[in-house]
Amino acid sequence: MSTKSRILETALDLFNAEGFGALSAVDVAAALGISPGHLYYHFKGKAEIAAALARTYRDECDLVLGAARDSCRGEAATLETLWTYVHILLEEAWDARFLYREAQALAGAHADIAADLRHILVRQRDTLRALLGELARNRAITATPEVLDGVARLMTTAVGYHALLLELEGDAGPPRARVARAAAQIMLLPAGLIGSGPAGEP
Repeated sequence: MSTKSRILETALDLFNAEGFGALSAVDVAAALGISPGHLYYHFKGKAEIAAALARTYRDECDLVLGAARDSCRGEAATLETLWTYVHILLEEAWDARFLYREAQALAGAHADIAADLRHILVRQRDTLRALLGELARNRAITATPEVLDGVARLMTTAVGYHALLLELEGDAGPPRARVARAAAQIMLLPAGLIGSGPAGEP
């Protein structure tokens, strides 16, 4: 593994465990056992490290969301398929949870991180809306376009919310089990549209 990759991996673990605001680039260098100068050769400071981590998270989300659009079509447009991708999105959010925990401070101080976070939220919302539309066309759920829009927005919010809530539930089992449980809770939203009437009402 390259030094740059090691820096990003270590910084991610530290930012998730202790918080971006509580640490410095020197702390990251110390955790790696390298000199601050060696770290600064690769990154100019912790903000540049955080921006690289945000871009990685954005790229990973784009891959997941693209795969979801490709997979959730026709007969494969089911609640089970949707659950699979919601679960993966939650895993990605958990792995980058410091971005959600400190989103306001990071976005307010760093325009590139703000742009990446906006991109992630908009792309998640639009993709979830498209997937719900596929489920509706496949008659797996029934709802008006307005209801589908609302459910997509709620699911997008829930992914970020659960990335934070999972941290507070540290005594409720291993992280991956908590992620699976949270994905199931988010899926209660579209599951409520099974057997709905034309107006999206029971």
